[in-house]
Amino acid sequence: LQVQEFHQLESNLQVCQFLADTRKFLHQMIRTINIKEEVLITMQIVGDLSYAWQLIDSFTSIMQESIRANPSMVTKLRATFLKLASALDLPLLRINQANSPDLLSVSQYYSGELVSYVRKVLQIIPESMFTSLAKIIKLQTHDIIEVPTRLDKDKLRDYAQLGARYEVARLTHAISIFTEGILMMKTTLVGIIKVDPKQLLEDGIRKELVKRVALALHKGLIFNPRAKPSELLPKLKDMAATMDGFHRSFEYIQDYVSIYGLKIWQEEVSRIVNYNVEQECNNFLRTKIQDWQSMYQSTHIPIPKFPPVDESVTFIGRLCREILRITDPK
Repeated sequence: LQVQEFHQLESNLQVCQFLADTRKFLHQMIRTINIKEEVLITMQIVGDLSYAWQLIDSFTSIMQESIRANPSMVTKLRATFLKLASALDLPLLRINQANSPDLLSVSQYYSGELVSYVRKVLQIIPESMFTSLAKIIKLQTHDIIEVPTRLDKDKLRDYAQLGARYEVARLTHAISIFTEGILMMKTTLVGIIKVDPKQLLEDGIRKELVKRVALALHKGLIFNPRAKPSELLPKLKDMAATMDGFHRSFEYIQDYVSIYGLKIWQEEVSRIVNYNVEQECNNFLRTKIQDWQSMYQSTHIPIPKFPPVDESVTFIGRLCREILRITDPK
């Protein structure tokens, strides 16, 4: 107030606003300095979330439904995840007091568990995105006719398909909203692990892509050995259409979700094929390669394993056996 009166600054509204803000911050600093240690201890006890370590999982479905209904809810959940990180203090308390060299490894373990839970909650976003993507795939594969390079003017109306294209645009917008929701979370330190929302989104998309492509390959390449003629060509044509739908739609949405769609597609499809070849080869190896030894399997982005439907372990084996059967000169 003295500065304001001394320099006669009442007429300058901008400077008055700056002085008012400065005064408010100084008052906050004085209040903070005057906080007693007893208050801090009480706050720490009241705010301790260790009890929720086991209970929080029962709220997962509620959090996921909230995100599905309103993707921006992720920003509010960020505070929940940070609060959960305080639950790490209790198991580490005695280790820290004893100056144990195991502090880092134990911190890493508990932080990893918490990050896994964050991934589990936020996986609803890639799942919802792929639900919309499945509809886009159906529209692009079965409904929308590809526009030729040269087109007669009188046929333009036939290729317009305004209703189908509007539905694709609406679904694409929904996907971009989900992406915006997770990216609003910003980089967060969970325990001692830094969580990057963009990396979380990419890992979630990879996980959902792997799950759906692996399921499509498993279901699409099951052959009846007694069928005449062979089911090989029709099944391969159907599979080619399915994979092309995935590929085209992934290429279509990559700019809307800020990812390298084709790079992810090539890496994950290659990983699925290589993993299934490796698992099929285990039938002929004395020393088998287990999942935890495989260079193609991943903890965060696992390739699903399906129960065998015949003597083959994977779709690769079924495909090879069918080719051998129909090319057998006997």
